[in-house]
Amino acid sequence: MRFNKLDLNQLVVLDALLSTRSVGKAAERLFLSQPATSCSLARLREYFEDELLVPVGKAQVLTPLAEELVKPVRDVLLQIQTITRARPTFDHATSTRRFTIEASDYVISVFLSEVVKHAAKLAPLMQFDLRAISPQTPEHLENGEAELLIAPEFARVAGHPAEPLFEDTFSCLVCAQYQTVGDNLTEDEYFDAAHVGVEWGGGRRTTFDARLLSTSNRTRRQTVIAPTFTLIPMLLVGTSRIATLPSRLAYQMAQRFPLRVLECPVGIPAFTENLQWHKYQERDPAIAWLRSLFRETAQRLPPISGHIVKNGVGSSAAGRAKDKRAKAAGSRKTSKN
Repeated sequence: MRFNKLDLNQLVVLDALLSTRSVGKAAERLFLSQPATSCSLARLREYFEDELLVPVGKAQVLTPLAEELVKPVRDVLLQIQTITRARPTFDHATSTRRFTIEASDYVISVFLSEVVKHAAKLAPLMQFDLRAISPQTPEHLENGEAELLIAPEFARVAGHPAEPLFEDTFSCLVCAQYQTVGDNLTEDEYFDAAHVGVEWGGGRRTTFDARLLSTSNRTRRQTVIAPTFTLIPMLLVGTSRIATLPSRLAYQMAQRFPLRVLECPVGIPAFTENLQWHKYQERDPAIAWLRSLFRETAQRLPPISGHIVKNGVGSSAAGRAKDKRAKAAGSRKTSKN
């Protein structure tokens, strides 16, 4: 089909060329041969009377006109995608739709794991592609590569709707065998200790908790920076290091590893994880249903105060084992009497 003498099928090729800046990568994305993609580029150049892609050294860069076309072309295709997905009704029980969601591994551990668990019962054919949040996440939401994003306030993408999901605070996590620190961690002990941090967002070079601790006039000694939250237990066990991380995740880790959860002595403010979707998907019934599932799951999360056992020994796997041994010894003593 043509519109103003432009073959509309070429818009898909144009979008791939503008986003990849490579004939080869565009061909791979569209499952076309490179010669066919090169022919499409030639036709697009003729139509727009512009080179669109020009070689600079070993790379291809966009011309000024091509730069101007990136957003409108992507927006048109997203709107077409919304139209093609429109149905009079949406039946989650039979839907085979695949959703791409970007979030930190912390959010995947404490929240999305619950979402997919509920979805397995309500929408057994639905598929989820969970991806790590990254510096490219805003671009992924903009161009439709990701339908949903879960991120704290500072990482929200401007220009797209959002709603708060759940709140969390920060707690400290230490090895259960690390007895130098008692059940009440002092501020001096906190800043004197070696710390494990998590490089939030893949390559941002800033740890997640450091963003919220930046108001403090004291600095920490971060001896280890991990790429993900899920590596923290292995980097704490058998050491005297401290990790400062979201309380919900700290509690979850203390249930599975010999770790203690301690109240953070530094006043790090609470934060909220927000759900975002593309503005063109505001009325997508499938996205609307999934958003409602997210809301319901968030409401079922236990309160933070009920999560954290301030007596650190009682909150760790080692502590629970110790409690069981003590109870067993007490029972034997009672039976002898």
